[in-house]
Amino acid sequence: MDRIKSLRIHPLTAAVLALTASTAAAEEGNADQPIIQFHEVLVAADRNPAAKEKDERILVVERTQLEEQQPESIAQALKYAPNIEVVGGPRYSNQSPNIRGLSDTRVLQTIDGARQNFSSGHRGTYQLAPELLKQVEVKKGPASSLWGSGAIGGIVAMSTKSTSDLLSGNDTFGGYVKEELGTNGNSTETTVAAYGLYGDFDYLINASVSENDNVEIGSGEELADSAGENTALLARGGFKISDNQRVDISFRHNNRDEAVPSNPNANVGTSSPLVERDITDQNVTANYWVQAGNSKRTDGAARHTTKVTVYRNDTQFEEFRPTQGDSSLGTLGQNDNTEVTTTGIAINNATEGFGAQWVYGLDWYQDDITTVRDGDNRPENMNADSDVLGVYAQAAFNFGDKVTLTPGVRYDRFEAESQQLADSARNDSAVSPSLSAEVKAAEWLSLTASYATAFRAPGVEEMYTQGTHFAYGDFSFMGLGFLANTFIPNPDLEAEEARNAELRADMAFSNLAAEGDQLTASAAIFRNKVDNFIEQVVINPHFMLGFPMNTTYLNVDKAELKGFELGVNYLVSDLELGMNYGQTEGKDLSDDSYLSNIPADKVVLDVGHYFLQRDLKAGFRTTFISAQEQLPEEETREFGKYNLTDAYVTWEPATGSLNGLKLGLAVDNLTDEEYRVAFQELYMPGRNIKLSASYRF
Repeated sequence: MDRIKSLRIHPLTAAVLALTASTAAAEEGNADQPIIQFHEVLVAADRNPAAKEKDERILVVERTQLEEQQPESIAQALKYAPNIEVVGGPRYSNQSPNIRGLSDTRVLQTIDGARQNFSSGHRGTYQLAPELLKQVEVKKGPASSLWGSGAIGGIVAMSTKSTSDLLSGNDTFGGYVKEELGTNGNSTETTVAAYGLYGDFDYLINASVSENDNVEIGSGEELADSAGENTALLARGGFKISDNQRVDISFRHNNRDEAVPSNPNANVGTSSPLVERDITDQNVTANYWVQAGNSKRTDGAARHTTKVTVYRNDTQFEEFRPTQGDSSLGTLGQNDNTEVTTTGIAINNATEGFGAQWVYGLDWYQDDITTVRDGDNRPENMNADSDVLGVYAQAAFNFGDKVTLTPGVRYDRFEAESQQLADSARNDSAVSPSLSAEVKAAEWLSLTASYATAFRAPGVEEMYTQGTHFAYGDFSFMGLGFLANTFIPNPDLEAEEARNAELRADMAFSNLAAEGDQLTASAAIFRNKVDNFIEQVVINPHFMLGFPMNTTYLNVDKAELKGFELGVNYLVSDLELGMNYGQTEGKDLSDDSYLSNIPADKVVLDVGHYFLQRDLKAGFRTTFISAQEQLPEEETREFGKYNLTDAYVTWEPATGSLNGLKLGLAVDNLTDEEYRVAFQELYMPGRNIKLSASYRF
């Protein structure tokens, strides 16, 4: 990355300039304003606020599937997609998705357009109850040309419920109550919601309380320290300023209490002591939409759309380690506090002009990280911040009805500094271009070739962590004193960089075997090269004992991730059939060795059928996971193949006295398979029978 010393634009100044341009465009088209339907969130992952149809390249898990599945975590909701695997172990609060071999900070996470940047050690990063969701989207592969830092593996974009999602017809008030029960861990979740319209004002309050005991893995053995309690709240209010302007403000709160190992993907032990955690995640997001002019290409669409998002997240882990410390000195027990606050502004625009559909905008966000570590031989306290400003533009040029060429580019400047380290301030920049070409080869066939780049700026923990990592003990009897492994800060880490090439074919047919049937199929092949992988490494062995005496973060690997995906779906009358396959191979290009944390090959079969005038739906999803035999030389564990079957039934009368009632039955791991996800330490939960009942009024 090139260091730059140039004129800096303050983020608020840039925001004002961008908003002024948008307002001017709105005023220009004021004579013929469209009447727009807000809250029609079709696809958030492509950052187009004017989108009127879904992009087949983006995976969308809608509320219907979420209610069929009743997932315990966001990652669980995505587990049927090709080349996506659930990682983080069997404790649901620690789970996250691995996308094409990349996970954690290499997959960007957003909720209602607001970045979720919390990342600290082995602490979970997904702090949203699935019950509050409208839908979850995944854009696979590098996406920094739109989203900036972090999107080298993809983006998970979550959208929460709104009043317009829940109200029916001309109703002005509604609500629902819901109860869910699960046999594995005796889980319960109670949800209530109220929502309505009052003139041009709309409101929503949605809250849930859940708890679970220790879960059982497939062998029937209880997984100790896996119980927890969770409280979630979503409050939202919106106001329609005019036919082409709207403002929406939401508040989200999530609190979880649990006692788990410090690394929840392991059992309690010397290196992973028991931690009593109180996790609080809060967010305030304000959105403003404005549209102007009438589209010349799409009926009912605007020529210009602007969406302005202002947000603030605060995630805090308050932790107590009851077994740590020295009881002989009366210091048994250690308190930790980790807090990450993100403040941001995002301005997204979509405009027709100059022969193209333009998507462009500005992002600014600031992360403040504060950690307090109690006791001796611990990592030192940290107070650090990072600041990112990015601008981006993408244009879709149509050449007739056959060819669409879409170039894009984004520029980001990021800064970081630790208050504990002298001369720790650093700044850097990145340019992320992308290019895709789509050809409508036939009425039923579209071919797409794309190239995208991405980067991930090093995190403040990776650059600035210091103090004790872990202690070896007192070796005074050997004249060596107390020995410990200590962190060495590395403020000079380079940003991770990714370059992805992808070919894709999408096919759609109708009226093949029966009138009105639909068959869709897709195939994609990709190659993602990632440079400057940042990894935590132990270094500097002790001259006598050989213990590594230091831990630091280094840029170590040049990786290549390649693979392909296939998907087929067929709909006829009341029958739904689906099948997909995903394969990813990861190698370290420096020595041609296999990488760890690469998902095993996976096939998913999906069968669903409607009954009783479509009031009742029953189905199952079976997953076939291959053995993972592509292992690094140092990996001694074996990861065998396994098959999982999940089943579901939902019943929702559309008419009659029971209208508003919905009953659900979902069974995860029907055969109680004992299995372990490749490269994970612990085995996953066994059979779980989940019942749900809700009533909407």
